[in-house]
Amino acid sequence: LATDYSDVNKPVAVDPTVFGRNYFDRASADDTETYEEAEERAQILADCAKLQELATDYSNPSKPIVVDPAVFGRCVYSDADMEEDEFADERAEILADCKALKELATDYSRPGKPIEVDPAVFGRDYFKRPSAPEFEDEEMAAICSDVSQLDERHRILADCRALKELATDYSDVNKPVVVDPAVFGRSYFNRPSADETETYEEAEERAQVLADAAKLKDLATDYSDVNKPLAVDPSLFGRGYYERDFAVETETVEEAEERAAILADAAKLKESAESYLRPEKPVAASSEVFGRNYFDRASAPEVESKEEADERARILADAAALKELATDYSDVNKPIVVDPAVFGRCYFNRASADETEEDEYADERAEILADCRALKELATDYSDVN
Repeated sequence: LATDYSDVNKPVAVDPTVFGRNYFDRASADDTETYEEAEERAQILADCAKLQELATDYSNPSKPIVVDPAVFGRCVYSDADMEEDEFADERAEILADCKALKELATDYSRPGKPIEVDPAVFGRDYFKRPSAPEFEDEEMAAICSDVSQLDERHRILADCRALKELATDYSDVNKPVVVDPAVFGRSYFNRPSADETETYEEAEERAQVLADAAKLKDLATDYSDVNKPLAVDPSLFGRGYYERDFAVETETVEEAEERAAILADAAKLKESAESYLRPEKPVAASSEVFGRNYFDRASAPEVESKEEADERARILADAAALKELATDYSDVNKPIVVDPAVFGRCYFNRASADETEEDEYADERAEILADCRALKELATDYSDVN
């Protein structure tokens, strides 16, 4: 059964001796719903399908509208179920108010939207309109009716309009500049709102500071950009570099000679260091230099005497012999090299041979070694029972 569920491509094998039975009348079948319940369930599913389609239409505004060609146009407000609707007028008034509020909000949110005026509407007094607020007392009415107060309010509104236009000019850089032909030019620097004008001395000092800053910038660019070409003023003539006013103090002849000697020594030390650092560097010999005795040079170390040289040679020979003897002991595979000029002699009679034991001691030692060997063999027989 598990294989039948996991392998959907497996063919169904039917036993030919098994006869069909009703699936819905089997013993384990679910309870069958009535006809009314089936119709109600179908109606609920149809409503859910319509609600899903309506939600999809709202969530996807780019979805195309599908119209049934069998449906003809009709007035939504003359529907049979709305002919006797008592809230139709109230709903229409609410929708009209919402439309007006939406249009008003659009006018506020889009200041660039043009104002549309109904040609059938004539001017009227703002303060005497039916929706105007009521004045609290006669004093307030008198204030509002005062011509001077109205003029002040008009000026405030005019200032607000000018500020709005100025803000629009700054926010919309592509807006063309509109100049009133009745406005004549005036001095920008003599206007009442102009900044305080600096004096002639301050202007000259500021110009000097800016000129110095420009020169410093030019000098910094010359140092930072080594590829920058040198620009020479053709009106400038040559002069002594070392005789200029801000020239560095010139050193004396003695100081110059000492400095040259120091630089020459530094150059030689540098060359000597390179010769030691790079042993593959070829030796460059001057053709003007003749041979001399290395050991007789002025900077040669003190020469040792003949006795010291002989002693040093003996010490080195002993060290070489000790080294060779140590190599013979450490390297057992090293072949033995025999000097053909050396003749055989008795190992035991040599001058450096150990003292030879007497015959009595030799026999006694041989006997002791034989006893030890017999004891060892006996111990081995007891320990190895196999």
